[in-house]
Amino acid sequence: MPELFPFRALRYDASAVPDLSAVLCPPYDVISEAERRRLAAHDARNAVHVELPVAGDQGGSPYEAAAQTFAAWIADGALQRDDRPLIYAYEQVFRAADGSDVAARGFFCRLRLEPYEPGSTVRPHEATMSGPKEDRFRLMSAVKANLSPVLFLYEDGDLGQTAEALMSEIASGPPAVEAMGPGGLANRLWLADPAESDSARELLRIAGDKPVTIADGHHRYETALRYRDQAGPSGAADHVLALMYEAQSGGLSLLPWHRVLTGVDGAALVSAASDWFSVTPCTTAQTMMVRLSESESTGARPRGMIGLWTRAGGALLEVDVQRVANLLSSDASETLRWLDVSLLSATLSRMIGTTSEKLAADGRLTYLSDAAQAVAQVEAGEADAAFILRPTLIDDVLSVAAAGEHMPAKSTFFHPKAATGLVFNPLAD
Repeated sequence: MPELFPFRALRYDASAVPDLSAVLCPPYDVISEAERRRLAAHDARNAVHVELPVAGDQGGSPYEAAAQTFAAWIADGALQRDDRPLIYAYEQVFRAADGSDVAARGFFCRLRLEPYEPGSTVRPHEATMSGPKEDRFRLMSAVKANLSPVLFLYEDGDLGQTAEALMSEIASGPPAVEAMGPGGLANRLWLADPAESDSARELLRIAGDKPVTIADGHHRYETALRYRDQAGPSGAADHVLALMYEAQSGGLSLLPWHRVLTGVDGAALVSAASDWFSVTPCTTAQTMMVRLSESESTGARPRGMIGLWTRAGGALLEVDVQRVANLLSSDASETLRWLDVSLLSATLSRMIGTTSEKLAADGRLTYLSDAAQAVAQVEAGEADAAFILRPTLIDDVLSVAAAGEHMPAKSTFFHPKAATGLVFNPLAD
């Protein structure tokens, strides 16, 4: 079973950084260039300086600049290491689609690394890309710390009730840390010592009682494996910073990554889609998105429904099972074969005449988690087409991972993203 441990985190010291809100940032893969500039200018100790570094004034690589900055923060006391191993209960409050406030609760700990292989109790669910892994490896090698966590889903065997009760017990008192994080979300942190807290000890036990699934951070996890193999399987390098959420009660929302294309003919794309899908024209993007949303609320969710919005108008695409079936891997599970994202992955290259990998390498394929933003880019002439997907169900994520399968890259977007800067995991004990 997965091995989870408390650890001594590096954290911003309140006397040196009295306003923690000023130094938190999102994880690297959701930070735009404009957002990075804003965060970096806002505070010289904002975590973006190490999470998404740029080359220093004296030259050198961004990774060297990050290492120098991180070392300076430790040397001047801005970052202090906790004096004993702890777990860190974490809460973010965000606004759900229905307007209600939702609390996502998990806890930071260390997880012993396991390679992906039969019998592993760490299960990925999504394919990765080489570019981000190389970037994260060079950063980790320079800084010698996990700056952002890998998010994991665990199951407590009680539909989340046991984990929820334990988290509530740990978070029953005032938080040790409270700050506004990226996106204006409230972030709170409670410190718990498993040596003294029955609740913390039990939480570690049940989270490690069954295999766990990587929810977000596949690139970071695989980078940590590579770093471990270079450093040797001992000490902190044999572990990764983990943020554990119970799959049913953790409160995470699962969103899709939408595909945004440039350099394509929108009208031709709609026509090409008819080779694989039943095409229902939509006069407005709002109509298209309402139809997609309505399909989510039906008792039996129809499979293979995707929105397509182009400069020439839009359409609702509903898969033609007979025409698409032979494009799907016969070795894949039925769950994986008929995911919306799998169907789009199997047909997109045929619709556009080139591969997604080639489009992405040319900068003509990007990914957005906000459907309205994806549509707006098309309507503003910044893109030519956007494929709008429905969220994958969490139960399907768990099923695919348990089967040892991988969804296409950029299949899932778990929300909210954990703020970077609350806890760092040093890899040089």
